[in-house]
Amino acid sequence: MYPNEAKEKIRRLSAAIVNIETKALDEGRNLTNEEEGIRAECEGAIEELTKNLNVGGPLTQPGPHSSIRHDGAYALVGPNGRKDYKALFGNSGYNWPDKGTNFFAAAFSGRHHPGLIKNSMSETVPSDGGFLVPSEQASRIHAVSLENELVMPRSYVQPMRSNTITIPAMSIGDHSSALFGGFTASYTAEAGTISEANPKARAMELNAKKLTGLIRFSSELNADTPNGMSQIEALCGKGLAWYRDKFFLKGTGAGQPLGILNAGCTIEVSAETGQAASTIIYENLTAMMARMFAGSFQNSCWVCHQSTIPQLLQLSVAVGTGGDHIPVMSESNGQFKMLTRPVIFTEKTEPLGSKGDIMLADFSQYVVGLRQDMRFDTSIHVAFETDELLSRIIERHDGQPLWDSSLTLEDGSTTVSPFVVLEAR
Repeated sequence: MYPNEAKEKIRRLSAAIVNIETKALDEGRNLTNEEEGIRAECEGAIEELTKNLNVGGPLTQPGPHSSIRHDGAYALVGPNGRKDYKALFGNSGYNWPDKGTNFFAAAFSGRHHPGLIKNSMSETVPSDGGFLVPSEQASRIHAVSLENELVMPRSYVQPMRSNTITIPAMSIGDHSSALFGGFTASYTAEAGTISEANPKARAMELNAKKLTGLIRFSSELNADTPNGMSQIEALCGKGLAWYRDKFFLKGTGAGQPLGILNAGCTIEVSAETGQAASTIIYENLTAMMARMFAGSFQNSCWVCHQSTIPQLLQLSVAVGTGGDHIPVMSESNGQFKMLTRPVIFTEKTEPLGSKGDIMLADFSQYVVGLRQDMRFDTSIHVAFETDELLSRIIERHDGQPLWDSSLTLEDGSTTVSPFVVLEAR
């Protein structure tokens, strides 16, 4: 089959998948067994066609840092892959048909618009489920959030078709006895017996959690503000980014993503003997670096609470007997570094003296699951007496480290991880 024919067939199969999913969404139901089977057949055919294509580009080039799928499919995207809305979700979703009408203004009005798709069976009552945000607006909100986020741009992202998705993974294991939870190798003499090895696989499950953001403003602001839609898109994007980062960093995993601070694979480095409360010393940093997995070092960065800035700016290493000191943190073109790794300051971790006020993290070992659908609801009733509108933006996602535990090295005692934090002091 010629490349153009394969691409056309991929487009037709993609359109079939989108039609099945859109019909189910319109009718407010899950896919039937028959529809699931048809979708699976289409996806299998697309995979085979995609494997045989050699057309280049970030959506078709196989590799660990890019999506290998087509415009209508949802592939795992690596840390260096494109994470704009189209790269993640292709051309699926629905478009706002009336380009002359502000989508958010139509949603605020509470009236039904022929192009609005609802999350519930109702087509006229916003409180029954709200409006599904069209792809164009969702794409712009997503773009704003990416520009303001720490974790997701540096992590793996798995677009999700349903509330739950399972990702195959390997157990981390113990290098003193095996690799990857069970792989072993040895030199064998001619005709010698080869030892068996059974690497242990595990299933990672991502379950979409609902993040709801609230926006309250006057009806005059809604009516009189120029470019109101772009302002709402920016507000929603920045808000979603802030809360996603917060919970990717320190979520509990119960009804919210599992953040790095609470993950089972994260290593907590002890303070030095006699170290004063709410301090950071050079030995803390070197001890943390010693526990960073060597394979993660080049991808790692320091994530520090903003309250640590005075401590870090004053931190230095004495050289010789003359009293000269070399600053531990250096700056070049506005980018700070410590021990050769970039430094990111944020308010989304814990303050100075708390566990996690400073962490060394490789976000490429974190995976985010992201649902495509984004919902927007509004009400004039909650704040009726003050003539204000209350709106909410709803997005569903999950996140957790790819590692299930820290790694014991070949020496049988040293443990390392892509995520290292300093204990409370």
